[in-house]
Amino acid sequence: MNSRTIGKITSVGVHGIIADVYDGLGNYVNTLDGVRFVGEVGSYVSIYEVGRTIIAEVIGVDEKTVLSAKDNLQKPNSRRQIYLNCLGEIQEHHFFFGVSRMPLIFSEIHLISEDDLITMLEVETEELLINQSENTRAVMLPIGRSVFFPEYDVKVNIDKFFGFHFAVFGNTGAGKSNTIARILQEIFKKKGFSAKGAKFVIIDSNGEYSSAFSKIKERNNELDYSLKVADMGVEQKLEIPVWALSADDWAVLLHASEKTQIPVLKRAIDIAKVFYGNAQDNLEVKNHILASTLLGIINSSDSSPSKVDKLKAILTRFGTENLSLNCSMSSGSKLADKMQISYGQMKEEESVIEFLTKFVKDELIGNLTTGQVVPYDLSQFIAAVEFATLYEGSISSQRIQEYTATLTTRLQTIRDGIQGKLLTKTNFCTVDEYIGDLLGKNQIVDVDISMLDDASAEVVTKVLAKLLLDYLKRRDKKADMPINFIIEEAHRFVRNESNFGAVGYNIFERIAKEGRKFGMLLGISSQRPSELSKTVVSQCSNFIIHRVQNPDDLQYISRMVPYLTQNSIDRLTYLQTGHALVFGSAINMPTLTKFEQANPKTDSENAKISEKWYIE
Repeated sequence: MNSRTIGKITSVGVHGIIADVYDGLGNYVNTLDGVRFVGEVGSYVSIYEVGRTIIAEVIGVDEKTVLSAKDNLQKPNSRRQIYLNCLGEIQEHHFFFGVSRMPLIFSEIHLISEDDLITMLEVETEELLINQSENTRAVMLPIGRSVFFPEYDVKVNIDKFFGFHFAVFGNTGAGKSNTIARILQEIFKKKGFSAKGAKFVIIDSNGEYSSAFSKIKERNNELDYSLKVADMGVEQKLEIPVWALSADDWAVLLHASEKTQIPVLKRAIDIAKVFYGNAQDNLEVKNHILASTLLGIINSSDSSPSKVDKLKAILTRFGTENLSLNCSMSSGSKLADKMQISYGQMKEEESVIEFLTKFVKDELIGNLTTGQVVPYDLSQFIAAVEFATLYEGSISSQRIQEYTATLTTRLQTIRDGIQGKLLTKTNFCTVDEYIGDLLGKNQIVDVDISMLDDASAEVVTKVLAKLLLDYLKRRDKKADMPINFIIEEAHRFVRNESNFGAVGYNIFERIAKEGRKFGMLLGISSQRPSELSKTVVSQCSNFIIHRVQNPDDLQYISRMVPYLTQNSIDRLTYLQTGHALVFGSAINMPTLTKFEQANPKTDSENAKISEKWYIE
């Protein structure tokens, strides 16, 4: 027995491993590595066998009563029992999570040695030399300190952490924002061979991160940080190209009904692309849509003056060279002249119908949908919605205007509000130009959406995610510019939904399943993990879990997150602020970690109630 030996295994079974602590040992012992506590819950012990060293975690401590066989009247003694959970094993100086076989009964247990701890935590190798030069590339990132071994940093493998999706969970005030800010600050601390190729896009739901990253360029002039705020009163305002929104995005923003209003939105997008694109493209299709819509108006039950007003409004905005107010009819008269009202009636209605019918070609309807990108502004889209409503009425139900009245009202409200300033045509003609300007040479792009309502914030988040994914898919070389897309308050956007909307899919689930191969990598931070998409959470390879007390969230985490024992789940309920359990593919074993305060701090402190209440 050496100074590290503290007991022996007395039971190995389906309920775990039990060991008796030797008599005469106090609560701690002095070793060559310093003072180590005996049987501390959450600490590690080693079990040596031929060819391997088993590492186990102490998950419980109990008292065992021992009666002497010699004298029944003797006062019973007590002995400590500790309950162990095998975590992994060390073979040939490498740690492997999980054990190939259970340890043997009566094997001795030892306080973990410094050498074994170094092997487990991978504290030695942080940087590698590049091509035998003096430059080094970071491969391990220190993110915090071990709670049980505070002299050691907890490090994650950069490729395995940031090259996969990750999640940060915890109650409000548990330290999630500080953890993310601290990790990113550590990434960009290195100089000389800086992380200039990194691209982090943060969806800042509460406007917390600008203070944490505002001085990144002062500390390292090789790096850049960009703040985009969804507020028109700032210089770096966020703009979303309205022409990049899909029918699904509009459905979320306008609370559109699936049966009647979403088809109009899809038609409006198609019409906008056809009519605001190249004037010579799809001329026959344009004329068909125009003529069909105008005929539908003429055949409606509206009064003649009302019909003429609608006809003129559409022809003024969407008229073509063949079909406009000033176009010549076969009689030599202009179309506008044939629409004159006399005694409340359009006298030349029949000739107008005959003229318009020539442009109706139902076989062209399949050419309406176009995949081209056509920039247009919000007012133009509203006009396209009104046009689409009339067009749908001409080919289906005349009551379509009644069904879409609320849609038009909501659109006008958006145009007049903050969303109208946010959704613009922009100065870019393609998505690639827009994304190129958004990312620029910045390593961090902070998208502050704290001023937006839930529907607008959800649309901004989804649209940006979709645009970034599409942008990466179009690049010549796959995954040559990885983007880490971090979403704060992710439960607001990455919800567990069965209804995927108009286009039939959830963009975040698509990114979770397909994004990694293109370099689109999610980081989700949430105080309500049980409300998140199960698909997205199941695709996360690394987890940082702060204090969680809600029973539903704890149960959800225990079902969705691998490698987490019930003991670890119970421990999550009483973690201190700034402490978290870190585990996943980027770290050898689940490690309780203390995260230092980010410097500069995030703007996420609690309100100082007594200071604000009691004043002079």
